[in-house]
Amino acid sequence: MLNFDEIKEDISLRLMNTENNQDKLQNRPHEQMEDISAAFVIVVGETKEGLATAPITNEIMDELGVDQATLMETAKANLSEQDYSFKSMRDVLVDMMFPDGIPENDPMVDMMLPPEDGPQMYVLSNEHNLNGAAEIMNQKAMDEIAEKLGGDFVVLPSSVHETIILPIDDNMESGTLDSMIHEINGGVVSPEDKLSDHAFIYDSEAHELVRMDKMEERKQEKEASVEKADKIQDKKSEEKADVKNAEKKAEDKSTEKCEKQQKSLADRISNKKEKIAQKEATRPQPQKSRQKNVAIG
Repeated sequence: MLNFDEIKEDISLRLMNTENNQDKLQNRPHEQMEDISAAFVIVVGETKEGLATAPITNEIMDELGVDQATLMETAKANLSEQDYSFKSMRDVLVDMMFPDGIPENDPMVDMMLPPEDGPQMYVLSNEHNLNGAAEIMNQKAMDEIAEKLGGDFVVLPSSVHETIILPIDDNMESGTLDSMIHEINGGVVSPEDKLSDHAFIYDSEAHELVRMDKMEERKQEKEASVEKADKIQDKKSEEKADVKNAEKKAEDKSTEKCEKQQKSLADRISNKKEKIAQKEATRPQPQKSRQKNVAIG
């Protein structure tokens, strides 16, 4: 009987195209990410070709006494502890075509290899370069690549064995990259090695892999949301300014009315004073009484 504690360090992941592997996935716990499925395996040994593995079926998962979430957590933890391969496309081609080193003064070299100072493409895989696409589930590797490339980056799932990494460019469009992947899958990659027809973006802030076209939709929705928020804020500012202007007009009108009332009162007082003064001026003055001299004889 299998014991989870005894084999947990040997649990790993294998990525495969969901549609092309329905028969393999039917009785296996797996996690789906768009058109890619991550299934669980037990590493049972190492050969010249790479690691020998055995699939974890639903029965084996039950025997281990764990659930799918525990398997995923364990597999990801194991991936983060293992070495991964992250090389420029030029270095990968050099290793393939010139295992003994690049010949000097060979004009064919520059024609066969991408320029060193040109746009960089990278290849992500495991140290065996076999079933290495699972490294996109390696959180440590993805975060280290994001740090190296300065943030978000594009992931092209070229096959189950490796993925191509591109520094993000504002001019990149998901439709163009998806078409390129589709052409490669149709002409170069064998059906059993096909992984996906879609480009992905690694969101370095959210630490998640998102299909590129959905990332573009998310960006558009975010921009629309920001634009809407700005319009609402502008409207609020306009309404606030309108209220302030109305209050100022009301205040000015009140002040003007008060000034008119004060002037009217002052005019009435002044007129009344003038009338009083005129009345006083025209009032007849009282005459002094005359005393008769009475002779006493």
